[in-house]
Amino acid sequence: MATWNRGPALSSANRWVALGVGLLALAAGSLAGAQTTRPPFAALVDQVRALFPKVEGEVIEVRGGELTLSLGRRDGLQAGIELSLFREGRELRHPKSGELLGRVEQPLGRVSVSQVFEAYSVATLLPGVEARPADKVRLSAGKIRLTLLPLSSGEKEGQVEAAVQELSEELDRTGRFQVMMGDQVNVFLAQERIKAEEAIEGKGLETAAKRFNVEHLLILLFKRVEKKPYMEVRLFSYPGAAPLLSTALFVSPSVKPQPKAQFSADPQPRPGPPPKQRSLLARLLGGELEAGSYSSGEASIPLKEAARFGFPVLGMDVAVAPRDKVARLVVTDGDRVFLSRIVNRALDPEWTYSPRPLGRIVSVQLADLDGDGVLEVVVNRYVQHEQAGGFTSFILTTRGGKAAVVVENIGEILLAVDASGEGIKQTLWAQPFTPDGFFQKGRAERVVLKSGALVRNAPVRVPHDFRATGATLSNIAGKETRALAYIDEANRLVIALDGQETWRSATRVGGGGYLKVEVVKQMGLTTRSYFYTLEPLPLAVDLDGDGIEEILIPQNQTEGHLAAVFRGPAGYRLQSINSGFEGAITGLGAISGDTPPTLIAAVVRFKGLLKTSGETQVIMTSGE
Repeated sequence: MATWNRGPALSSANRWVALGVGLLALAAGSLAGAQTTRPPFAALVDQVRALFPKVEGEVIEVRGGELTLSLGRRDGLQAGIELSLFREGRELRHPKSGELLGRVEQPLGRVSVSQVFEAYSVATLLPGVEARPADKVRLSAGKIRLTLLPLSSGEKEGQVEAAVQELSEELDRTGRFQVMMGDQVNVFLAQERIKAEEAIEGKGLETAAKRFNVEHLLILLFKRVEKKPYMEVRLFSYPGAAPLLSTALFVSPSVKPQPKAQFSADPQPRPGPPPKQRSLLARLLGGELEAGSYSSGEASIPLKEAARFGFPVLGMDVAVAPRDKVARLVVTDGDRVFLSRIVNRALDPEWTYSPRPLGRIVSVQLADLDGDGVLEVVVNRYVQHEQAGGFTSFILTTRGGKAAVVVENIGEILLAVDASGEGIKQTLWAQPFTPDGFFQKGRAERVVLKSGALVRNAPVRVPHDFRATGATLSNIAGKETRALAYIDEANRLVIALDGQETWRSATRVGGGGYLKVEVVKQMGLTTRSYFYTLEPLPLAVDLDGDGIEEILIPQNQTEGHLAAVFRGPAGYRLQSINSGFEGAITGLGAISGDTPPTLIAAVVRFKGLLKTSGETQVIMTSGE
């Protein structure tokens, strides 16, 4: 047993000194411990966050191009911060209750804070902005859209991705920022042959920011200094030329490159023993498909034929019904709708519905629109007329084991989406049809089922080139965020948040033009036909078990190819996959309750030059 040598007794005063020294040592040790657990980029995050305080104030006076504001150091304001300037108008009151809802606001532009005092500040008007006393200034209390642009000057890609991932997560944890990756800006810089060292000084950035609707751009230039990873940092806000923040720092040794097998935005390798098998995403990207009569791929993802149809499947969807927990598959050949249960990896037909011959069915989706746990089938149907044409879409449900019409003759394009992230589509969007361009640009509305009719509920913010055929919602941008992914008219996949595009693929995706519709327009005394390609629905599914969904899309510009879009630490990435399927992939679905999920594909072998006939195999992964 250890013993203590007490030594001479301490006087009362000395005991207090010793106690004080001990407490200081303990405090110092606690501080040191706290410092060791401080996140690697905490200082940088604090600097960035300080530039975006949640403030709102008033213009006190205007002198030429300078404003005096009622905000100062006590409000958290700093020199260099840019504020939105607006003018309040008439009051808005509720028409029934008379409650004051607010005032109409007229945006005037932005001002840059140049001097900050304790209780007030001085700001400079940016070009083209006019102000007068009593106008308001604000820095939004909502999340700030912050775009990260990682650039490298010789640093290893793995180290860059690890640092960007860590910084992105630290910014996200503040709750102040909506962090996005600047992939489009990076592509623009490459096209303009602007070097990384030039970009961080601001060259070409204002043009890129205007083109891609970037407000705040945080540039990170990685390099090697003293044989260690080092990053130069600039923060630009647009419009504006001078950086709000300019700093540099070494990357902490605790930020280590991610394992190569990690694809999605999973922050750190999971503890415990390594998994026995690679994730389904990793195996798909590695081309590991089992050889068979329907696939010329090779390796270790077993496949099974679940069904065979003597016609081309032009649309397909898969979902698990909330009430009975049975997975179902719906397909269409353009004339009929077929609903089947999936039992023991085979199809058990439930019903077939043949509507009146009033057009061609172009897509089918499974959704629980009324919350009763029974799946509805959302059917888009296009009717060609000599005078432009239009939609006569309808919605089906199951009653007594048979198909029943819920609502019909809907003159809009319908899209069922999983807006809540619960794994089942419960929300319905509608996009108006127009003979001029087919899809009415920038328009979509949420609609709800009420008493056998669709009722408009609220507008949906979508980009101007949004197309309701070939679209889905996914959490690919973050677990708490639902991003819109859709295929545009140039066959590029677009990912958008809150109606703003955040990424667009450089590679073409889509179905390769197997489903086309004709719009006939009257041009004077003659008519002219315009053809529009309708793409299959992208599939949002978590392929590697990290809670972040990847997106799979047929890429049938070359038959049998898929595109997988996943979010890595440095942004979105698209990789083409040669599935080996000997035919065109016209539909994708998944049963997500399994681990790994079961993927289901409709593979069509078309016949003839017009590709109007053929046969379809429904192929499933075995889940092993």
